[in-house]
Amino acid sequence: MVEKQKQKTVRVSIFAPDPEKRLSKGLEYTITIKDKGTIIDALSVIDKQVYSNPENKIFPIYKGLINSYLQLIWDGEENKIYEDCAVNAYGPNREFMNLQDDINTNLYPNSNITIVVHAD
Repeated sequence: MVEKQKQKTVRVSIFAPDPEKRLSKGLEYTITIKDKGTIIDALSVIDKQVYSNPENKIFPIYKGLINSYLQLIWDGEENKIYEDCAVNAYGPNREFMNLQDDINTNLYPNSNITIVVHAD
């Protein structure tokens, strides 16, 4: 028998200076990820949702150079969030999660995460 994997819900808000005005006002996503999910898992789910819904598709942006949230926020070679991104991540009881220092942090269920791209 296949055991059903536990899931959790998180809310992710993303803001970025954007000449096309798609992200400058911010976009908010409430998503479900696996119980041991990280911010990388959350961004992957958001990218999948954005690509599967043409009406909400915001990519490519920045003159066609950026094609996903993962590409915009996550440095895959260094396995960290880009330094010019500000991240505020809190659990449901305002527990701070320092995703800048540890990208592999297991997100709390009902977390609220705000990411501001190019926050320098």
